[in-house]
Amino acid sequence: MAGRPRRDYCTVRRNNGRFMLYRSLDSEDERISVSIKLMRALGCVIFTFMMSAAYAEAACTGSGTSWSCSAGTTSAQITSTLGSASDGATLTFAAGSYSWNSFVNFSNTKGATLICAAIGACNVSVSGTVLGMNGTLSGNNTKLYRISGFTFTGGSNFVIWFWGPGTMQQVRIDNNTFTGQSTEAIIFFGENTTIGNYYGVIDHNTVTNSSSIALFENIGGTNPSPPPSPFGTVNNLFVEDNTINITTMTNAGLGCMDSWGGSTIVWRHNVTTNCLVTAHGATHAGGPANIELYANQLIVNSGASAQGFADCYRCFHHQGSGEFIAFNNRYTAVSGKNGSALSMLDYRAYANSIDGGAPICDGTQSIDGNRAPTTTYRGYPCWHQPGRDFATNLKPMYVWNNAWSDTGAKIDMNVEDLGGSPDYTSNHLQANRDYYNAVSASAQTSPTSPFNGTTGMGFGTLANRPATCTTNSLEAGGGVGYFATDQGPQGTLYRCSATNTWTVQYAPFTYPHPLVSGGGGGVSLTAPTNLRIIR
Repeated sequence: MAGRPRRDYCTVRRNNGRFMLYRSLDSEDERISVSIKLMRALGCVIFTFMMSAAYAEAACTGSGTSWSCSAGTTSAQITSTLGSASDGATLTFAAGSYSWNSFVNFSNTKGATLICAAIGACNVSVSGTVLGMNGTLSGNNTKLYRISGFTFTGGSNFVIWFWGPGTMQQVRIDNNTFTGQSTEAIIFFGENTTIGNYYGVIDHNTVTNSSSIALFENIGGTNPSPPPSPFGTVNNLFVEDNTINITTMTNAGLGCMDSWGGSTIVWRHNVTTNCLVTAHGATHAGGPANIELYANQLIVNSGASAQGFADCYRCFHHQGSGEFIAFNNRYTAVSGKNGSALSMLDYRAYANSIDGGAPICDGTQSIDGNRAPTTTYRGYPCWHQPGRDFATNLKPMYVWNNAWSDTGAKIDMNVEDLGGSPDYTSNHLQANRDYYNAVSASAQTSPTSPFNGTTGMGFGTLANRPATCTTNSLEAGGGVGYFATDQGPQGTLYRCSATNTWTVQYAPFTYPHPLVSGGGGGVSLTAPTNLRIIR
């Protein structure tokens, strides 16, 4: 047609059994043999594929419990898939890039696993909180929720957040990498006023950050009817085999973990650099009910100097509550060795409890035990105080085989006394009643050396456990301790429950956690260097 521009575009048609490429010019067709015009054909084919790719939509496909998600799948598409999937579904994500900017809310009635096809190959750009349960947890939830194998970059809020008024029995967050977050905590459980219990495992994750950040926090409201003691049981949140590397400690008040409000934490086999392992205490909704700290490496280097922590001051710091045990940890400092590297406090021993979170424990508060005479005990035993379970039973703190990585010198738990008036620290926390430090950095060489069964505690083979021992004559639950390294897979702690009578007090829960060994977890990290476990 005269005066009309000719538009050039490509089509593919079948002609006499052969696929032919055509160039259409308005209403005229020029047939071009592929063999004659190969370059033009290739150009049009490439164009066709590019257009197809541009219009292809990333999404998850599958049914029931098996789903595959292509690279680029969005938060909204994940939410839609979880709505269609069956209980116990696994969503496997292809290697590639993702951008998640809205919250994917797991169902309380359907468990789910989100897993990258290859560990670290799913690169997720994060905006806000993107995975978890936004208050929907309720009742006794026995479903499995797992987030595994992703590389999360960025984010100015929690990346993962589970909370709600219930008990979560099985959660696993594993083999993920977190980098470039600018928030307080990466993984968060709970909420200030909600009573929730969270059990499971956070394992084999790596955090790399230029400034202070927490891998994990667990908080909650005050529980007037706390569950039974979780000490040594599955009813804890296990944080194991993680590596946290902070280049520069910018906020010493922000540890690599924190907890309160009845939380129950086992922190084991982790390697941390330039972040303190911390916990709030009884003034924060009762504090943690239980913390078990063992087989970790706690390291500070020059990146902690500006905050004044180059000597490992408070590398572990607990403001004081509930049950606590610490053993087989190794500490590394870059400048000096602080006597409070392993620190326990009793906030309620002071006026206004230091932070105003609860009244002083002084013998006048109805929530406390208020043993007579008041001038001797000053409210003891205090509500949820260190060395007691949340039912107020005496559960002494036992501490052994913690040492400096370079010299092997013993690190005791230091009960810090901040002074001032009033100050009832010595009334509330006493050695050989509320806590027992090992008498030596060395394992037992005979039934009488270095620990003879009278004060403190010891560790070594069962054959070298003292034949005689002393207990707390004032109430049940006390007594010197002995950790038999050759009893059970990880050793067994015995307590002198009556004069010359040893009773099993504690055994570390199964390692690796059953969700790791049964859920396709990664390879365990190398044990801490200079870790002396006598078999």
